Amino acid sequence: MAAQTDSEDQQREATSNQETEYTEEGAETTDEVNTNDPTAAAISVSFGWEFFDWHEDEIAPGQTRPAGNDNNFNSRIVIPMAAGTLGSPWPIINRFSFANVRAAGGTSGSGNAEFISLFIPKTWATGKIGIGPALNLPADEKQFGANVWRYGLAGVVLENSLEGRLMWGVLVRQVWGKTDPNSNKALASPFALQPIAVYQLSDGWYLSNGESAIAYNWQKNNWLVPLGIRLGKTIKDKKGGTWNMYGEYRTNVIYKNWQGAAAKNIVRISASYTFSN
Repeated sequence: MAAQTDSEDQQREATSNQETEYTEEGAETTDEVNTNDPTAAAISVSFGWEFFDWHEDEIAPGQTRPAGNDNNFNSRIVIPMAAGTLGSPWPIINRFSFANVRAAGGTSGSGNAEFISLFIPKTWATGKIGIGPALNLPADEKQFGANVWRYGLAGVVLENSLEGRLMWGVLVRQVWGKTDPNSNKALASPFALQPIAVYQLSDGWYLSNGESAIAYNWQKNNWLVPLGIRLGKTIKDKKGGTWNMYGEYRTNVIYKNWQGAAAKNIVRISASYTFSN
């Protein structure tokens, strides 16, 4: 097997982790939306399983597109802090995400864990803005993700429409890390842009676009654009907490010029629990 370049490793890592690094959505007007809100001021835990089928087309004469990992188990913990905590004038939403990745051949290990602190400097009647630092922890090995520390920024803008039934916005992330073994140069990892759309149906059911993070590779100047749909349901328990369970399907609709792995079919099932305030 030909050795992969650092740029190829970076592209493959961005593709395999786009499904795990970006949660979605929500507002604070209903239980259905609140449990999907990355800036909600409530403690929550989530667990998800993803299964992948990869494109195997030719990306260069005689060169087949590399495949990604077989599947992964991922989890996220969200812990909010009120304004005034640690001297911050704004509320802070701390999110820690991690994944156990199963690679081709049956080996498994830890993928890139991520820690994000979103400061909420501005809110209004129907929305909010969040911004803060992002930190990526190294994966166990390159086959499970980037095996370097990476640092950067994340930001989110959320808005509610249709009397609170529709929450929409965008979540972005950019990190840098040392990926060139012959120098100390820190290269930009692919920029990630997560469009957000959650529409509340009835009886706790909702539709969303899922974790469809768009990736742009700065070194190769190309895009990877997924399209997804999620059907979920929220259930409030007697203790005041809320369960959120969903199924999701995604595929990549723009990928031909992307030099790394590109998923053809992705299935995700997940459950989360948001504790009462």
